[in-house]
Amino acid sequence: MAFLARRAAETLLVLLLLSVLVFLLTSLAPGDPAEEILRRGGIQPSAADVAALRAELGLDQPLPVRYVRWVADVARGDLGRSYVDRSPVGAEIAARVPATLRLAGTAALVAIGLALAAALRPRGLGGRAITAVTVAVASVPPYIVGILLISVVAVGLRALPTGGDAGPGAVVLPALTLGLAGAATLARLLRADLAGALALPFVRLAAAKGLSARRAVTVHALRVAAPNAIAAAAAVLADLVAGAVVVETLFAWPGVGQLAISAIRQRDLPVVQAYVLVVGVATVLLLALADLCLAAADPRVRRP
Repeated sequence: MAFLARRAAETLLVLLLLSVLVFLLTSLAPGDPAEEILRRGGIQPSAADVAALRAELGLDQPLPVRYVRWVADVARGDLGRSYVDRSPVGAEIAARVPATLRLAGTAALVAIGLALAAALRPRGLGGRAITAVTVAVASVPPYIVGILLISVVAVGLRALPTGGDAGPGAVVLPALTLGLAGAATLARLLRADLAGALALPFVRLAAAKGLSARRAVTVHALRVAAPNAIAAAAAVLADLVAGAVVVETLFAWPGVGQLAISAIRQRDLPVVQAYVLVVGVATVLLLALADLCLAAADPRVRRP
């Protein structure tokens, strides 16, 4: 219970600091939001019009007051309204979150599956091939990998769609693009941990008593390597969620990342603010969940 309370307090503190950073970075951005809204409406704003809209939006209040009001609104699920069409930002984000989660989840399955295949048979032909491909992919930006996959698989072979979310196969190329780089990191860490675990005396003793190599890995070595694997997997999954913005844009995937890129181009600060906040909160909660899983796998983590 002490560990849970301590970890919950740390998570709340991190979320509070995250909210401060997100609010300051977006609130101190160049330009006047009130003037921006009026210009988008086709109005050449006067000083009086700008002052009236600033008062309506609460932008004339001191920064601490605006922050407290914003945090209270966020706690109620109100992420503000878009500068472009004045629609609720929370509804736009919620409508696109399932697509991003589906892409990130599929990419996570790709990364974890390839990492396990490479780590469990590091000297086999398949393991060596997976390691070579994932390391090569990790050394170049994701959009280069995506362009190559589109050129070869979608355009050349006509095997899968080039973009969008038209059917079940549409998620394959973006998930591969997103998951291959993560597989390289996971495989390297997991392979090193498994090698160290297999060299432990009790594992070697079990093998000497006739335990097969496969069971020695799955029954003993994986259990020893689990803590580091959990921490590495959480970091990779957090990168997948944050890195989906580039892949979603490249493949026209209707997720939160594509919405954020469109908002950046239009200087729609409430949408950008909401995107950064949602991704940050998801990352913090994912890492907190990984810490709980790590504590369950390794009791030493629970010690103060």
